Formats: sequence, C-alpha cells, structure tokens
Amino acid sequence: MTRLHLAGLCFPILITAACEPPSEYEAMLMREAARTDTVRTLFFNYELGMSRQAFYDSSWALNRRELVTHGPSNMNVQYKLTDQLPHAATMLYYPDFKEDRVVQMRVRISYDAWAPWNRQLWSDSLIFDVRDLMEVWYGEGFLHQQVSLPLIGSTLQFVKIDANRQITIQRGSDSEVLVNITDLHAIPVQENE
Repeated sequence: MTRLHLAGLCFPILITAACEPPSEYEAMLMREAARTDTVRTLFFNYELGMSRQAFYDSSWALNRRELVTHGPSNMNVQYKLTDQLPHAATMLYYPDFKEDRVVQMRVRISYDAWAPWNRQLWSDSLIFDVRDLMEVWYGEGFLHQQVSLPLIGSTLQFVKIDANRQITIQRGSDSEVLVNITDLHAIPVQENE
C-alpha cells in the first residue's frame, strides 16, 4: 500500500515536470531549428562552412590590407578593436574545423589596458560591451541567462540563435570575454546552454 501511495504522489509530479514550458533558450532553439534557411555569415569575409584554405586565404587578404595580424605564438588571428568598444581592445580568433570546414569560430576579447586595479575594464563589465558590439554586428535579441560552469560556478551568458548559427558570449577570465559562433548543424547543442 505504501508503494502504491508513493507512486500516486510521484505521478502528478512527473506529469507537471513533463508539461513545464520550455525555457526562453529552448523556445528560441525550437523556433530557429524550424527555419528552412541557413545562416553562414560570421564577421569580415568569413563564413561557417568555408574551407580551411578559404579561411587562410581570407585571413591573408585581411593581413595584406593591415586589418589583422597574427596573434600570440601564431596560434590565432589578431584584430584591434580601436573604436568599436568604449576602450581599445584586442580580439583574437580562430575557427574549429570539421572535415576541413569551419564549424565554429572561437573569439577572445579583452581590453588592452586591463589590469587588476582597473576594475572598470574587467570582464564583468566587458561582457556587456561585447554584447552591445555583437548586437551591432548580428542584430538584437541576445538572451541573458545564468549558466553553471565547472571551476567557475554560476556565470552570466548571452546567447542568440539565427537558424543554424548560435552565438554565445560569456566570461572567460577576469580579463577576457569569450564569443563562440557555432553552426548547430555541424556541432550539437551542449547540455547547459
């Protein structure tokens, strides 16, 4: 009788949990996944799905025009954000490739004058400035959410999805903000996004 009573109490709880409305993120993901178009644009002349060689050729063309240079240890491309943010900043970026195609662009942004004593230049302020810049580049509609990350704990994140293109903005460290632009057709959605 006790087991039957316990099962009777659990059943309404399971039904309620199953009927819970989707989060704003889940609703955005479902709405955008239903679109039939594909969004490939990144920034400059880069695109999701472009070949590795096309990425290198595009980067070399930007370098010849003195818009970008190599980043630290030649591990990424460096772009100086001189007037797009409230303070001079550096943007480092490099894509992830799958089958020789760009599936994700990883971007790190930090203020050039960051220092432990320059509290107004820390990433907890920079994240809002980067979100504003991404809205200029990709349009408004970034959702604000808290996510739990290993070792960091709960942190602020912004996310926007346009068809298959997902853009996330989150704190990387005291000085850096991370922006990931992902092709959801090529990389599955992570659990805590």
